[in-house]
Amino acid sequence: MPRKSLIRTNICPYHVTIRTNNKEWFDIPMPIVWSFCMKSINYANLHHPVEIQSFVLMSNHYHLMIWTPNSDLDKFMFFFNSHLSKLIRKYTGRINRIFGDRYKWSLIRDQKYYLNVLRYIYQNPLRKDLSSLCEEYEFSSLYHYINNQNLGFKLKDPIYGDKTSFLKWVNLEDKKATDQTRQSLQKPVYKPIVNQSSRRIL
Repeated sequence: MPRKSLIRTNICPYHVTIRTNNKEWFDIPMPIVWSFCMKSINYANLHHPVEIQSFVLMSNHYHLMIWTPNSDLDKFMFFFNSHLSKLIRKYTGRINRIFGDRYKWSLIRDQKYYLNVLRYIYQNPLRKDLSSLCEEYEFSSLYHYINNQNLGFKLKDPIYGDKTSFLKWVNLEDKKATDQTRQSLQKPVYKPIVNQSSRRIL
């Protein structure tokens, strides 16, 4: 199947994710993988400046919400993933590729829906029982924002509105909404699922 053509924009964000080869866990400690991710984001940002809204690292993949002022997602992602793979291979001595396939992206054109995606990203650790609260998961940009820890780059709107209200909202579990968001993110342009019984857009 041919790779979908990138929809270039500088006015709305993308959700981006990529998994390791064969979905294997990173074979080095997560704090080291996290530090490599931050170094690689900063490295790529020097060459192709972007705005990072959220980043969550899991045991064999990551989720990223990113804005591209220069409409060059592909260029930033090439520098980011290439540099990250290089750091991991150098540390581990691994020869085989780190990531199993190209990154997947979904463009979030409607401002009404990007908050659903932001919550979906932050809730990854909760769905895997790695944390009881989104902001307590160490390998998330939200954790570093809440604890005023420097990532090497400035986050773009990591929360929405009042911090207390946002954290309460972002930790609400809604399996149906999560499943619908996951399905919507399979499309090049995020298309919310319509609940046929109520005809409401979720």
